[in-house]
Amino acid sequence: MSDEKKMKILHVYRSEPCDDVKKLVEILNRDRDVVEFSLYKGDPNYDILVQQIFDADQTVSWW
Repeated sequence: MSDEKKMKILHVYRSEPCDDVKKLVEILNRDRDVVEFSLYKGDPNYDILVQQIFDADQTVSWW
């Protein structure tokens, strides 16, 4: 087992992802720690989102 830290990626969804987006997300998630944040569900907590952006190595916004 490697001690190497995995890259942490955050996916931010403005709307529900379509099948194409889901496939791209699956590809991007390989060998990474993944966090997802949905802006289209309920009342999103933007304080948590900001913290997750700073914690992530990479953030991808899906519109």
